[in-house]
Amino acid sequence: MNLEQTCKAIKELKIQGAENITTAALLAIKNILKQSKAKKHEALLWELDLAKIKLFNTRSTEPEMRNYLNAFFSYAEKEETKTKLLQKIDQLLKEQKANKEKIVFYGTKLIHKHTKVYTHCHASTVTNILKKVKQKKIIVYNTETRPLLQGRKTATELAKAHIPVHHYVDASMCNAIKEADCILIGADAITSEGVYNKIGSELLAILANHYHKPLYICASLYKYDAHKESIEERSPKEIWTTTEKNIFMHNPAFEKIHFKHIKGIICEQGILKPKEFLKKAKTI
Repeated sequence: MNLEQTCKAIKELKIQGAENITTAALLAIKNILKQSKAKKHEALLWELDLAKIKLFNTRSTEPEMRNYLNAFFSYAEKEETKTKLLQKIDQLLKEQKANKEKIVFYGTKLIHKHTKVYTHCHASTVTNILKKVKQKKIIVYNTETRPLLQGRKTATELAKAHIPVHHYVDASMCNAIKEADCILIGADAITSEGVYNKIGSELLAILANHYHKPLYICASLYKYDAHKESIEERSPKEIWTTTEKNIFMHNPAFEKIHFKHIKGIICEQGILKPKEFLKKAKTI
C-alpha cells in the first residue's frame, strides 16, 4: 500500500484503531525510504517530511501515530544512512508490538478478578485482553457505537473466539453497564485534561461512576498528547442524508473523559493512576 492509499484508508476508516494506524503510517514511511531516489540526505528528509504532513492530516486525534513518526524523524535528522533509517522503522514497529503485548499482559491480570466486562466501540488491545482470558468464561457486554457501528466489530470478533457477548444499542448503555462488574475501553488520545475516546465514552464514564463500576483505560504511553486535543467532526452523511434545511447535524467522533471517573490506565508500565501515567508519558 503506497502513501496515498494509506492516507485514504485512514481517512475512510478502512484502517482504524490507533495501533493499526501507527503501523500503517510507519510502513508507508518505510516504503518511501525504500523507493526514494534522493541522492542527498536533505532531499530525502524533504520527501519524508511531505509524507509525514499528509499522514498527520488524515485524522486530528491520532497522537500515537504522531509520536512514533516524530521519534523516527528525530533520529532521521541525525542519521543519514538509509540502511540505519530502515532499521529504525523496524525497531519502532517492534517496540509498538512489545508495548501492546505488555498492555495485554497487565490487562489480563486485572480481568482475572472479574467475570462480567463492559466495553464500547472497538479497541484491538481490549479485544486481545478479553480473548486472552476466555478460558475463565467471562461474559462481555458491549454497545453498537453509532453511527459507524464499530461495536459490532468487537462483538463479532469476540463471538468468533467463543466468548459470549450481550450486544446493546447505544441508548441502552445504562442497562449494559449495570450488568457488568468492570469497564474496559481504549483511548485515542490522553492529555493533561483527560482521556479522549469514541463518542459515548463520557456518558459511560459518568454512568460507571454512578453505578460504582471501575473504569479502566487501555492505552500506550505513546497516546499522550502535550497539545490541546481537537475533536474530529465526521461527515453528517454518516448519520442521516436528509435534505431538510432546518436540521443541523452534529457528528463528533470523540469526547473527553475526566480523570476523576477513571480507576486506572493499563499501559506498558503497568496499571497506573492518571497522574502517574501523565508523569511517565512526558518522559518518553
